[in-house]
Amino acid sequence: MAEKIAVIVGFLLILAWIWLLWRRTKCKWKIRSMDKTEKITLLNELVTPFGFTYEPKQDVFVSRVDAWQRKEGYEALFDRLASKFNMIIDAYPVYFDYQDKTWMIEFWRGQYGINTGAEIGVYHANRLAPKEQRRKVHYNAVSDEEMPLIGMCVKRKGEMIFARKGYHWWLTAFRMGTFSNPKDLVMYASITFRDPDAAQAFCRGLEESGYAGRQYRFRNRRVTILLDKTKKYTGLAKWHRKAVQGLNRCYCRLYRIVTRPFTETPDRMLFLYEQLPWCFRKMMRLHSFGRKIRVKK
Repeated sequence: MAEKIAVIVGFLLILAWIWLLWRRTKCKWKIRSMDKTEKITLLNELVTPFGFTYEPKQDVFVSRVDAWQRKEGYEALFDRLASKFNMIIDAYPVYFDYQDKTWMIEFWRGQYGINTGAEIGVYHANRLAPKEQRRKVHYNAVSDEEMPLIGMCVKRKGEMIFARKGYHWWLTAFRMGTFSNPKDLVMYASITFRDPDAAQAFCRGLEESGYAGRQYRFRNRRVTILLDKTKKYTGLAKWHRKAVQGLNRCYCRLYRIVTRPFTETPDRMLFLYEQLPWCFRKMMRLHSFGRKIRVKK
C-alpha cells in the first residue's frame, strides 16, 4: 500500500513539474510576442496603482505627482520603521520655518528591498512647530503651487546611475534588481524655490542640521547640496541592518534567477507578474509599509 501511495505521489509531482514548465514557457512566449511599446504600456498600467511610472531611458521607476502617497504625508516615525520593511537607507531631514509653517525637506538614498533608490520629499505642517516637537509632527505634502523645481543626480562608486529633475513634491528614482550599500552612494541635489526668502529659510535649516558651507551652495532661489555622509550604527541596530542587507542582496540575485532568460526590466517585471503576482506586488510597495494595493488582472 505504501508503495502505491509513493508511486501516485511521484506521478503527481511529475505532472505538477510538467505543468509548471509548460506555464513558464507559455509566459515567455507571451512576453516575447509583445513589442517594446506594448510592454512599457502594460507595465505602467500595473505600477500606476502603486504611485509609480517606469522610465525606460534610465531604467528606473519614478513617483507620480498624483501618487496615493501624497495624501499620506510624512513623519519621522516612517524613517524609524524603514529597516523593518527591508529599507536600509540614509535619511537627511531638514526643518525650517517659512510663512507661518514648519517645513520639512528630506533626502533619502540607499537600498529599498531589491531596489537601489533615492528620494527628495517636500512637506510642511499646518502650523509652526517648536524645535523640540519637529520630529513628532505630521507633515503634509505641498500643493502644486508650492512645489519647487527639484533635481538630483545619484552616483554609485563614482558612476552615475540616474538623474532626475522636475517640479515635484516627492522626486524619486528606483533601479530594480540593483544592490548597493548606502555608503557607496552619493547624491547631488538641487532645489529651486518659488522665492529667495524660502531658499534663505531652507539654508538656515541646513545650518541648524549641521551642514557645513562646503556641503551646500546658495544663489538667489537655488540651493545645491552634496549628500555623501553615512550615519554610523552600533550594537543591535548595526547587526540588524547588516542582516537585512544580506537578505536584500539574496533577493536581488533571486530576482535575476527567477526572471531568466530575460535581461531588461519590462521583460523581467512582466514575466514575474505572470508567474508570481504576489511577489510583483510586494516589490512595488515602496514606502507603502504593508498597505495592500490591488492590481487589476
